[in-house]
Amino acid sequence: MRVLALAVFLPGLALAQTPDGRAIALHGNGNGALPCAACHGVNGQGNASIGAPRLAGLPAGVIVGALQGFAKGDGGNAMMQNIARGLSAAEMRAVAGYFSGL
Repeated sequence: MRVLALAVFLPGLALAQTPDGRAIALHGNGNGALPCAACHGVNGQGNASIGAPRLAGLPAGVIVGALQGFAKGDGGNAMMQNIARGLSAAEMRAVAGYFSGL
């Protein structure tokens, strides 16, 4: 009986914990990651004047790879490294999926 209850409950729990890439991009995550839109623009168009590249339409894997590198201290600037460190792996994938779909 307990196994059946877990089988019914766990799929819903997984869905409830899926990060919202759009929300993170626009508002941050409350865990150290500032809103991506502050520098990269609401539509991911980038901002050349501050060196923030366009993210809209990039493959999700490219964005995730960059974020993972920044989190390790490879590339980017101190701000991007701190932001990347504030994102979980699932949040990185969610944000990357959001921007790649723009």
